[in-house]
Amino acid sequence: MACCPAPPALPALPDELVEEILLRLPPEEPGYLVYAALVCKPWRRILSDPGFRRRYLDLHRSPPLLGYIHNTFVSTSATSTTCSPRFLSTSTTASPFTPPRTIKDWRAMDCRHGRVLMMICKHNPMELIVWDPITGEQRHLNMTNYYQCDYCVHGAVLCAMDGCDHLDCHDGPFRVVLMGMDVVLSGYGTDCVACAAMYSSETGEWSDQVFLEDNPSCLEHERPSLLIGDALYFTLEHCISVLKYDLNAHALSVIDPPCTSGAVVMIAENGGLGFVSVDDDNVYMWSLLDASEESTVEWEEELVMELGTLLPTDPCGSSQVVCSVEGSNTIFINSNEGLFTLNLKSRQVRKVGLGIECYSDSIFPYRSFYIPDFASEKCHRHENIQ
Repeated sequence: MACCPAPPALPALPDELVEEILLRLPPEEPGYLVYAALVCKPWRRILSDPGFRRRYLDLHRSPPLLGYIHNTFVSTSATSTTCSPRFLSTSTTASPFTPPRTIKDWRAMDCRHGRVLMMICKHNPMELIVWDPITGEQRHLNMTNYYQCDYCVHGAVLCAMDGCDHLDCHDGPFRVVLMGMDVVLSGYGTDCVACAAMYSSETGEWSDQVFLEDNPSCLEHERPSLLIGDALYFTLEHCISVLKYDLNAHALSVIDPPCTSGAVVMIAENGGLGFVSVDDDNVYMWSLLDASEESTVEWEEELVMELGTLLPTDPCGSSQVVCSVEGSNTIFINSNEGLFTLNLKSRQVRKVGLGIECYSDSIFPYRSFYIPDFASEKCHRHENIQ
């Protein structure tokens, strides 16, 4: 009996259709692009085209959350500890980003616009580095004309390119803002004086320091800063108040929060300053109604959400908000059951790690598009993603 002839081979998809499919791979799973490049040479050629990168960014627009840096402290002796940060991926594939091995005992201070601000611990004078995990570039900041505050140093890094959409600004200029506290003697004991200065990568110089007296507390360096428009917001210890730094006016001011129970700053629904906290297994969010006069701020409660049906129940402990993901509706929540992300709009919950020690550890979310350079010799390090 004669064998049936083999069915004719299916025609290959046109490159235009293949590109449309590849463009829709989720940016929060950058490993999928690597897998696609390994399928065949035509697919790799499509992914290597510079036009694909621009179309991919334009289609997805909002940089995805790729992971977070976890500052954790490890005991090196009975009386000494060292900071041991880790970059942990929030995708289903392993992270290709490895903190610089040549730098020891550092902690992350901020992540924004694809960059990480690092401070070398126990180093005098202070040493700061801006690290780009995507390109691997490290920029050591000139600290010669910076006035170092007494303690409680915190910082922020941000893109300085005019009109940038922050989708692919890795090679552009940046600014760094450092906040600190000076302790001065007064008739009532000691007072905290906030101080701030701004660094420009274009000039390599620091601005003059600005000061704000009568601060009730220290900076909360475990909490990321928040950028809204032309202002940065830094939380003071125990969320007693928030320091606002105006990037244009180079001025400091204080804003009183709606609550002081483990709240963190985030962008509100109206695009202004917001606060979010967890109390009695409920998420509460407030928005600032009028920021024109910080001395007479008015807050509005805009969200109450039950956590009981969203997170694993923990009868032996409570949950805490660790930080918000700037530019999104996502917050990090820590509990004895682990570390979770919660989207306040979709109510989607994901477990992204083990629980952290909230009183010493800190989390800094990292958002960026990651499209490996398939046309260069550097691509081999990305193909090891599993």
